[in-house]
Amino acid sequence: MEFIHQPSSSGRIGDYLTDNLAEPWTSFRAAVAFVKRSGTRHVAPALAAFARTSAVEIIAGIDHGGTSAEGLRDLLDAVAPAGRVIVFHNRLPFTFHPKIYLFKSDVAADVLVGSGNLTEGGLFTNYEAAVRISLDMAEPRDASVLRSVEQKLDAWADLSSGIARVLDDLLLARLTVAGLTPSEADALVTEGVEGDPGVRSDDADHSFAARTEHRAPVPRNAARESPAAVAPSTGVGSRGFVMTLQQTDAGSGQTSPGTSKRSPELFVPLAARDANPGFWGWPDAFLEDPERPGKRDRPGVRMRLMNEVIPVHMWYNPVKRDLRLRNEALRSACRVGDVLRIEKAGPAAGHDYDAEVVPQGTDEHAVCLVLCRHTVRNSERKYGYY
Repeated sequence: MEFIHQPSSSGRIGDYLTDNLAEPWTSFRAAVAFVKRSGTRHVAPALAAFARTSAVEIIAGIDHGGTSAEGLRDLLDAVAPAGRVIVFHNRLPFTFHPKIYLFKSDVAADVLVGSGNLTEGGLFTNYEAAVRISLDMAEPRDASVLRSVEQKLDAWADLSSGIARVLDDLLLARLTVAGLTPSEADALVTEGVEGDPGVRSDDADHSFAARTEHRAPVPRNAARESPAAVAPSTGVGSRGFVMTLQQTDAGSGQTSPGTSKRSPELFVPLAARDANPGFWGWPDAFLEDPERPGKRDRPGVRMRLMNEVIPVHMWYNPVKRDLRLRNEALRSACRVGDVLRIEKAGPAAGHDYDAEVVPQGTDEHAVCLVLCRHTVRNSERKYGYY
């Protein structure tokens, strides 16, 4: 057993995590009240490397605005695709507030229970304390302690409770729009700020001294990282696609006498297709056009739009270098500024995709805009996968 405290120059909760993530444990489980990018940027690289070979499950609370969208995004990207992040939230006034970190193998376990959240302050610079317990599975008493910890983690991760849900891109977007996971980009986040912290602005009198303590280490590969500098996930393996609609998708096109009517097509950027080619069936489901070199077609794609299944012709334009969706009913349903959402249908659905045009001004439109995390060069268009 070991007592861990901070701030100090070493042996902090953050050091405990990064050191153990480099060890050959077979699983890592955690339950924390708050998660912010100030903390995840310190552990995300080691966590991602660990998750490639070992099981990972992190239960995170979202009460009192203490967890940010960026912090959860970092965890989601780090543990993908095999690990999982579980969000815990009780709508009644019962706050989720544990801080438990558990590493395990077939013969041993190491658990830390204390006060530190997954924030820079909680891991390094706040006044925190924790107890580290090393467990030997051959010892009945140690095995009993491990069972107690795992039983509580299992209970908090129980999805049937209705207060625990597996985090994915869509849920994260909904939580952000609902204000449950505020974005650090939209608010001044004071906790974990680098540089000289100075004196708290709310300390108007001089009853207490101001003393400098040990600072957090510079995060690996993230010396001056900002939220915008973190690369979004590619979307490979996702079930849904969202894209903002532009004039080329939903405008009226040429209206002067003698000009041709605009084509009944929507335009998917090549970058979007290449970010997740399997979503579109590219290239295996596309046939080469013998009359136009480079052109490839996927005709008769069945999309359910509202209550009707429509045939959509997907084709790749080698000249304009984009993927096009051709169907008059689909195009006519669109308006500039709306969001097109397409989801893969299940194997028993009888069609290939479900399509929906999400209108501006709705809560669902706000959710879709959060999901549109990728930009397109020389365009105002955005898109994303979930």
